[in-house]
Amino acid sequence: MKYLGIALGPVMYLCYRITGNYGLSIILFTLLTKILLFPIGILTQKNSIQMVKLMPENNALKIKYVDDKDKLADEQLALYKRYHYNPSLSIIPLLIQIPLVLGLVYVVYHPLSYVLRLDSSVIDGLKDWIATVLPGPFSENAYQNDILVQIKDGVLPAGETFGDAITSIRSFNVSFLGFNLSHIPSFKQEYSLLLIPILSGLSAWFMCFVQNRINVLQVTQSTLTKNLTTVFMVAFSAYFAFLVPAGVGLYWIFGNLFAIPSMMLLNKVIPPEKYVDYEYLRQMDAQRIEKEAQHKKHHAREKADYKRFLSTPDKELVFYSEKNGFYKYYSDIIDYLLANSDVTVHYVTSDPDDNLFTSCPDRVIPYFVSSDQYLIPLFMRLDCKICVMTVPDLEKYHIKRSRVNKNVEYIFTSHGMGSTALTFRKGSLDWYDTIFCPGPDTFNEIRDAEELYKTPRKRLVETGYPLIDRMIADYDSSAHEANSRPKILIAPSWQPDNIIDTCVDPLLESLSELQCDIILRPHPQQVKHEPEKFVLLKERYKDCGNIEIQTDFSSNSPVLSSDLLITDWSDITWEFAFVTLRPVLFINTPMKIMNPEYDKIKTKPINITLRNVIGRSVSPDEASTAATVAAELIRDAGKFREIIRETRSERLYNIGKSAKLSAVYIIRSLKGQI
Repeated sequence: MKYLGIALGPVMYLCYRITGNYGLSIILFTLLTKILLFPIGILTQKNSIQMVKLMPENNALKIKYVDDKDKLADEQLALYKRYHYNPSLSIIPLLIQIPLVLGLVYVVYHPLSYVLRLDSSVIDGLKDWIATVLPGPFSENAYQNDILVQIKDGVLPAGETFGDAITSIRSFNVSFLGFNLSHIPSFKQEYSLLLIPILSGLSAWFMCFVQNRINVLQVTQSTLTKNLTTVFMVAFSAYFAFLVPAGVGLYWIFGNLFAIPSMMLLNKVIPPEKYVDYEYLRQMDAQRIEKEAQHKKHHAREKADYKRFLSTPDKELVFYSEKNGFYKYYSDIIDYLLANSDVTVHYVTSDPDDNLFTSCPDRVIPYFVSSDQYLIPLFMRLDCKICVMTVPDLEKYHIKRSRVNKNVEYIFTSHGMGSTALTFRKGSLDWYDTIFCPGPDTFNEIRDAEELYKTPRKRLVETGYPLIDRMIADYDSSAHEANSRPKILIAPSWQPDNIIDTCVDPLLESLSELQCDIILRPHPQQVKHEPEKFVLLKERYKDCGNIEIQTDFSSNSPVLSSDLLITDWSDITWEFAFVTLRPVLFINTPMKIMNPEYDKIKTKPINITLRNVIGRSVSPDEASTAATVAAELIRDAGKFREIIRETRSERLYNIGKSAKLSAVYIIRSLKGQI
């Protein structure tokens, strides 16, 4: 600290010579430090803007590589380089602030040396003489302030040896607005000094209040995070002011206050709104607030359902649904169970607005349990014979296997036809006992993974896919009139660098040349999170009579009434092709790879192997020529119809029987016949 004091002492002396007042010199010193730090503030502002811009991609990486920390670190580093973001840059102001505070503390403890600039021999002489007059030693750190107090209180050395020094000391006013800035606030004396910690805490609150509204990073944080940060800063500022002389507390108070115009000026120099989509951030914040409000609204109901579920004795069969709409994956299985057994189905859903609460079959008992506060203990205390879910990663995250009944049979049933090796994380099904396989691809991928990683063999049941069975039955039983003009549906997935992000404009411009009706139906989640993109798209193509940007998802008819589907990696592929027997044009955007080791599995992902079987694929760079390929696929629809029918028979088990086979397995397992 001594060397920091030596470095900062001349600055404090200059401030004192300018102001002639100890308190004002500290305030001027504080202002000078803010001015000197402003260029670093500009760098930090730019860095913070880049941080906010990369947040969505960073969050996607955290999900994608949640169980591979090394790969996550590598991908984040690449992401930071692409955005020119430096994670360490944000701590530079703090690293500079620490020596400034420590140096100032040393200067305040040594005002004779650095403010009055008395010679060290004079100070030592004063110290020695006063020590001979007064009992007790001087305090180790505050001896110069002790000398100040003693001399200003009337203790005079003999002779004229220290005459000039005493004159300087007596003319030096260590008080500011009635506060002795050399003293440390205490509950034992000078109670007026307690105002310094109070003002320090208040200044910190005011700084946080403004910061939470205008700082580019703070505005993206949740209310809870903002409140916790504010509480910490207020508590720390007040506590810190109790540990140091009041002069340092004065520096801290004005440091907080001067930070406010500094933030405002930074926002003028580098306006965040030019680089950050604040409307998107506001929408995200509104969603978060709505989610918090929903949680509060349904807390009592959730608690009651949680208790009701645990208190229900002799449960045999439990289904779990993540959200409304997932019942469609279970409905045909449950219908068969209800019609062919006396089993009661206990249906836990994490959606308070699940349709099952308003339209529930007899012997199906719904429960709403969503928050980790109740969902985690519910599964850990699960006591039944069978639990059926569509959720991968059992045991890895918040949903655990039962700790009270080790004999619960956990059954995984698919909610898509995609490759489990590619679209699920490594080992995501390892803790299930039984897997209902929609087709041989899933069966073979799981067996390959068990062999590769030497994991226990699961019971694989060749059931088929109930949802596609029902869709096929509904489609085949209804009349289908040919479209007066061919209809093309563009349905991207929701992942980074999808069709919307990479090539939507050249694709639409190319297709607009065809005598076809074009419907762009983005993924609902992308519309929810990036609505501004689709407002712009609608505006851009409003005069194209054959292009519709569809963001109303209340009807599913465009999917099954289209002559051609264009997608990237969406699972809508299988629902469209295997139900309508019509071809698909794939845009080979970057794959969504949840398991980086998917290529170690012998069975190649169906998402890749069938792209040029049930249709054609082109790269995003070829999107401007998509019209030619699309026209060929529509023209050759009859040929593809037979190819897709044959492929469907090869890649789907038990078409038309999957729900029955799934339910029969459950009934037999409940009876102990497996």
